[in-house]
Amino acid sequence: REFETLRVTAPREHVLHVELHRPAKRNAMNAAFWREMVECFADVGRDPSVRAVVISGAGGTFTAGLDLVAMGGEVLAVEGEDTARRAWNLHAKIRQFQESFSVLEKCPKPVIVAVHGACIGAGEPGPVVGPGWGV
Repeated sequence: REFETLRVTAPREHVLHVELHRPAKRNAMNAAFWREMVECFADVGRDPSVRAVVISGAGGTFTAGLDLVAMGGEVLAVEGEDTARRAWNLHAKIRQFQESFSVLEKCPKPVIVAVHGACIGAGEPGPVVGPGWGV
């Protein structure tokens, strides 16, 4: 399957390599990334031929985090008639973004994140948080 922000290859039998693939933007996370991570790992979870997944970043930076140029307006310009509605809409948007990382935790296959170079903001994987997520 082809993605705009991810390159998915199978370097060995039963191993899938998911590469954040926006090297010119230091693998900064844009709107396509948030959607594609969910789609990619939904596919991985259903694929019986995949037994392990390795995630890395193209180029010298794992990720620069949120692509502020591409996403700044979407994050900062939350719709709503009043503060409560804007807060509700912002919460829904954050939950949508969070799902891009939750899919790693929910993945029934072991996921190894090969962090190299800079890893900023949303890219920081943190500690082991579930059976399918490891650093």
